[in-house]
Amino acid sequence: MQKTHTSPFIQAVQVSKRYPGAVKPVLEDVNLQVQRGEFLAILGRSGSGKSTLLNTLSSLVLPDSGSIYMEGTDICKVKEKERNRLRSHTFAMVFQQHHLLPYLTALENVLLPFMGGLGHVTKAQRQAALDMLENVGLQGKENSRPGTLSGGEQQRVAIARALARGAKVLFADEPTGSLDSVTGDAIMQLLHSLNKQGVTVIMVSHNPEYARQAQRMVTMQDGRIVGIAHAPNE
Repeated sequence: MQKTHTSPFIQAVQVSKRYPGAVKPVLEDVNLQVQRGEFLAILGRSGSGKSTLLNTLSSLVLPDSGSIYMEGTDICKVKEKERNRLRSHTFAMVFQQHHLLPYLTALENVLLPFMGGLGHVTKAQRQAALDMLENVGLQGKENSRPGTLSGGEQQRVAIARALARGAKVLFADEPTGSLDSVTGDAIMQLLHSLNKQGVTVIMVSHNPEYARQAQRMVTMQDGRIVGIAHAPNE
């Protein structure tokens, strides 16, 4: 496994990606460093490459060229089994759509990462899931099914499920995109709270107002980073 000579938490080096049949690359020679404990926002219009950058940083998508380093290890070079372990225990993903199972309760949805193929969980895992639901403001909602929860509450369940196994990094792809402004504001407050607890947050957004709330803002256009700036409140 290759090592870098610097010590960012996550680092993209000369990353490029082109999807089959595409005229232009969706990512082109992207370089980016993310520090441990940072709240980073990736801002850009639809088609700018921001979601693909998020997916390469999280190893969901491998670049055509370049490297993605996690604490100095090039995760593009390791075996898929190691990347799966990274995504299961260190990385967490939250999307615009909640992807909750409608026939399971909020607690059961959060417990899914613990179940694997065995279909049962320990008392400690159940308690960890209950604690995570409380942490995202859903104490008392553990037996509610998704259809009885608001959009914001469903997104909170999705965040609790993503972080249930103690992930260090939360990758959030348009987590407020399907929510009204009041609910979106509440989800942003939750992301800030989790960040203060030590979770590194990397969020994709097309909303400049939300992006400016992060510690650092990366702006993308046509597959390239065209701006990196500290948010005004920093």
